[in-house]
Amino acid sequence: MSVLGGLYSGISALSAQSRNFGIISDNIANVNTIGYKEVEGRFSNFVTSKSVSRNFSPGGVTLRPFYDPQKQGLLQTSDSKTDISITGNGFFVVNKAAGSGDNSDSFLFTRAGDFTADKDGNLVNSGGYYLQGWLLNSDGSVVNATSQDQLTSLQTVNVAGFSSVGQPTQNVAITANLPGTQDNAAAAPHQSTNLSIFDSLGARQSLTFQWNKTAVANEWTMTAGITDNTGTFNAIAGATATVQFDGNGGLAGPAAANAFTAVGAAFTLNADGTLDITIPQADLDVSGAELPNDLPLSLNFGTPGQANGLSQYSSGYELKLANQDGSAPSGLDQVIIDENGLVTGVFANGQTRAIYQIPTATFPASARLDRDNGNAFTITSNSGDVVLNRPGVGAHGSLRPETLESSTADTAEEFADLIVAQRAYSAATRIVTTGDEMLDEAIRMKR
Repeated sequence: MSVLGGLYSGISALSAQSRNFGIISDNIANVNTIGYKEVEGRFSNFVTSKSVSRNFSPGGVTLRPFYDPQKQGLLQTSDSKTDISITGNGFFVVNKAAGSGDNSDSFLFTRAGDFTADKDGNLVNSGGYYLQGWLLNSDGSVVNATSQDQLTSLQTVNVAGFSSVGQPTQNVAITANLPGTQDNAAAAPHQSTNLSIFDSLGARQSLTFQWNKTAVANEWTMTAGITDNTGTFNAIAGATATVQFDGNGGLAGPAAANAFTAVGAAFTLNADGTLDITIPQADLDVSGAELPNDLPLSLNFGTPGQANGLSQYSSGYELKLANQDGSAPSGLDQVIIDENGLVTGVFANGQTRAIYQIPTATFPASARLDRDNGNAFTITSNSGDVVLNRPGVGAHGSLRPETLESSTADTAEEFADLIVAQRAYSAATRIVTTGDEMLDEAIRMKR
């Protein structure tokens, strides 16, 4: 009967508009939720039976939620170095637990990039999901490079394990003036240059150069050694050389052999005037159970034929510059995520090291992903398999450091939809009340 069919159509409209009201309410509630993707209620008619030219069978209406997980939200700036957002295609890979990287079912995908370090050093977002990345070797290569296209190659980004790092000294540069008026008969050493260097364990070593004027004009001898913690100078076997100066006060030149003669066996004289030496482990000042490696160094005393390093002028001894590139172990100062997805540790000594690579994930049909709590999505059979790659490569979107992606829900638009839903619901109630009145009239005909 058409009247009953009309009643059922009105009831289906009430049900659909009620569900639409819930969708709109949820959008409004999440208007300030980072990475939230608005849900849209899409209506379609429901046909109970095919209509013919002389007969129509009322059906009703159904509503299905639709969402686009990759719909771009506005970016807002942030003061946190670990806040990141994606522009374009892609998701961050996250995990429900910090230590379940071997279980592919525990991986989820999100656009909410508000990550902070928890008490264990894991980067976790406001939804409680742990950021996943590829662990990097010290040279910047991916540890699991052979399987990095698999989710199981990822692990939770943890910065607690990188609390310190040391760098052994490799290069030493000295700029100093040796006094041209030095009395060669004075007690040796005539002059000494000391600077701190660092061994392979990050321990501080005191490298000392002793300078002695010979009886020959413009000629000095150099002896290199390590001064221990008692102040005792311990010469390195074969670490001696004779240094020649020209009449202008600079190193003799133009060849390196003009500036350095009688070079000891511990040194290797290079064409550019630098001296290479490897300080044996036994000559290093060690204490306790420390046992560092041999320490290779490149010594730069200036350019032969110029006065840009060692010089000999009539003024007194002056150490102008003593540089070395090593450092002691240092605490982690901060973590930075750049536009390439590199998680870089910045240490208190100024050193930096890339420790993780954050990938982005794409899908053939991202709209078919299932929604989960915390603005996350899960893989379905209709979404297709995940594709992992570095940000900005191919179809993968780029990262924007120190920004967050806002909710795609617009308050004004949602309120407008709310008014329409309210009116549609009110109209549906009129269908029900009118149908009721028509049925009542039909019943009265029997009275």
